[in-house]
Amino acid sequence: MAINKISKNLAQEIVNAVKEVVDKDINFIDKNGVIIGSTDKNRLNTFHQAGYKAVKTLSNITVEDNSEYEGSKKGINYPIKINKDAIGAIGITGEPSEVSKYGFLVTKITEIFIKEQELNYKYEADKQRINYVVKSLIYDSIEDKNEIESILEQFGIGVNQKFAVVLMKIKKNHNDREVEIIEEDISKVFDSIGNIFKIYVYPNECIALVNEQKYEKLKLVYMDILNKYKDKLNGGVGRLKDLYDTHKSYQEARIALQYSKKNNKILTYIDDLDLELILENLDLEIKNQYLEKVLKNLDYEDIKLLEIYYKNDMSLKATSEELYIHKNTLQYRLERIYQRSGLNPRCFKESVVLYIAIAIRLSKFN
Repeated sequence: MAINKISKNLAQEIVNAVKEVVDKDINFIDKNGVIIGSTDKNRLNTFHQAGYKAVKTLSNITVEDNSEYEGSKKGINYPIKINKDAIGAIGITGEPSEVSKYGFLVTKITEIFIKEQELNYKYEADKQRINYVVKSLIYDSIEDKNEIESILEQFGIGVNQKFAVVLMKIKKNHNDREVEIIEEDISKVFDSIGNIFKIYVYPNECIALVNEQKYEKLKLVYMDILNKYKDKLNGGVGRLKDLYDTHKSYQEARIALQYSKKNNKILTYIDDLDLELILENLDLEIKNQYLEKVLKNLDYEDIKLLEIYYKNDMSLKATSEELYIHKNTLQYRLERIYQRSGLNPRCFKESVVLYIAIAIRLSKFN
C-alpha cells in the first residue's frame, strides 16, 4: 500500500527528526504547496511556492533570495517521491551552498519515516481484513463469500482446508501490564505454529483459526509457553471444520473453555471431552429434573462427600484421607447415602447415576 498523502502529524515528526540531525529550520510542503510541518511554527499552513514547484517538476528547487518565490526563504527544496510521483517536498532553510550537503541525508530520513508509515498502514489494513474474516466465520455472518475467499487467497490460505477455533481468555483482576504480557505469550504460541489469523476481542479474549497441521502442533507448544499461567488463563479448542462451518467449531471452543474454567485448566480440546460434552448440551430443565430425582433426599454433607469420592476415583483410602476421617466412617456415610437415595455408591451401575448428578451439579454451580 503506497502513501499518496502525508498527514500533518507525520510531517511534523519528519521535520523534527531532520532538525535534530542538521540543526536547520525544516519545512514539509504538501502536494498543494502548503507547509504542513515546520520547525518554524509561524510558517505552518502558509503557501510555499518553491516547494510547490519542486513537487510539480519532480526536481530540486534552490532559493537564492527570500523574495524569489512566494512564501519561501533561502534554501533548497527536495521533492519526496513515492513510485515516481511526488507526495510532497521537504525544504532546508539556509544558504544554499551550505545546506546542499544535507540534501541526501534529509531525503533519506524522510523516506525512512514514510516507509515505516507505509508498513504501519499495511499492518493496520491486514489487521482489519483478518478481523473481518475471523468474525464473519465465527459468528456465521458472512455477507460475501467471494470477498472472504479473496482475502484468504491474499494470505496464501486455501479455502478447502479445515479449521479449528482456538479461544483463549485471560482471567479478570490483572493489571494492564500483566494482561499485556499474557497476550504477548499467547501471540507467541500462535506465531510459533505459523498462525496469522488471530484477533483480540474485548474483554481479554484471543481467538485464532488453526488448520489441520497447526491443530496438533498447538498441543505441543502451549505447554512450553503458557503453562506458567495456570491460574490466569483458560482456553478451549473446537473441532476441525470446513471453512463455512467454522462457527460450529467456535461454539465448541466456548464449551471447552467453560470446562477449562471449571477445572482450572489452561487449554481443553473439545475432542477430549465425553460425558462433560453431553452434559453441557443438555436442556437446563432436564438437568434440574435429573438433580431433583437423584439428589433430593441427600443433604449438603452427602453431596460434598460424593464430590470428593468421585474426584478420587471412588478410592476409599484417598477419599478418607482428604476428608480426615477413618475408612470405616467413610463406609458408614456411603451406606447412609445408599439408604437415603436408594442408589449404592459402591455399586458401579448405581454409582454412575449418582456421578452424573454430581457432574451436572458441578457444571451448574462452579
